[in-house]
Amino acid sequence: MLRIHREAERNGRIVLRLEGSLLSPWVPGLASLLAAMESEALVIDVASLVYADQQGEQLLRALDARVELRGCSSFLAELLRKRR
Repeated sequence: MLRIHREAERNGRIVLRLEGSLLSPWVPGLASLLAAMESEALVIDVASLVYADQQGEQLLRALDARVELRGCSSFLAELLRKRR
């Protein structure tokens, strides 16, 4: 299950906090949501993300190139770094 919490920061940036597992059934919906948002004003907080399958990992890698990923665990940071 993936939960997405949307929060606004004082500086006008939007934070999407992902919670749970990022699995392939939810990747297209999240990708569509993100495509509709301005990437320079977007932060994705993955501190509460406990698992990502291959498609979820691919989406996170693509996002890492254009938005701020916040709260990466050392495991997730290493996973994203290794597969580049």
